[in-house]
Amino acid sequence: MSYIRYDEREIIRKLDQLDPVAKVSFAAACAERQIPGYIVFSNQTGRGDPDALIAILERVWRDALGRKMTDDEVLLELDRCMALIPKEDEAPWVNEQAYAEDAALAVAYALRARSRGESQEAAYAARVAYEALDHHVINRLGVDDDEGVLMHPVVQAELIRQHRDLDELRVDDAGLTEAVSRLRDRARAEAAIFFGPVS
Repeated sequence: MSYIRYDEREIIRKLDQLDPVAKVSFAAACAERQIPGYIVFSNQTGRGDPDALIAILERVWRDALGRKMTDDEVLLELDRCMALIPKEDEAPWVNEQAYAEDAALAVAYALRARSRGESQEAAYAARVAYEALDHHVINRLGVDDDEGVLMHPVVQAELIRQHRDLDELRVDDAGLTEAVSRLRDRARAEAAIFFGPVS
């Protein structure tokens, strides 16, 4: 059976071919799909601030769609986002904390991609999405071998989404706004199934 492996070098290679706005949008899509993990963590523990994280991510999307942030605003939003990442020593630790950390980190990486324009920053957002699902498949679904985790349908679905997003963002300037808008809307819809089908 053929399946996709997580290959960060290949993701970076594809990101290197994209407009800086497309790089940020790719990272934002990876973050958007992970937002439910942060919400669940906050609902369970009373910690974190999902509304603030969602608002920061929305500002990233608006920037990608043309309502540009100043450099100072990008840094301010990044500071706000970093403050929303659950700390390792917060007690009590719950399993969902890992999902919240990854979701907030993905938003931070989108902001860092916006600030620096580097493909690696956008690729980190893809990595934490992969890591969130790796954690989920091992700790929630009980899969305990590397190949089983990689081949699991929720992991494969996200890897397919990432490659699809990268391919669809390879557009000229005239088509970029439409591609980003479509990507945002689809990522928001896919957030509901990031951890698996809705029953």
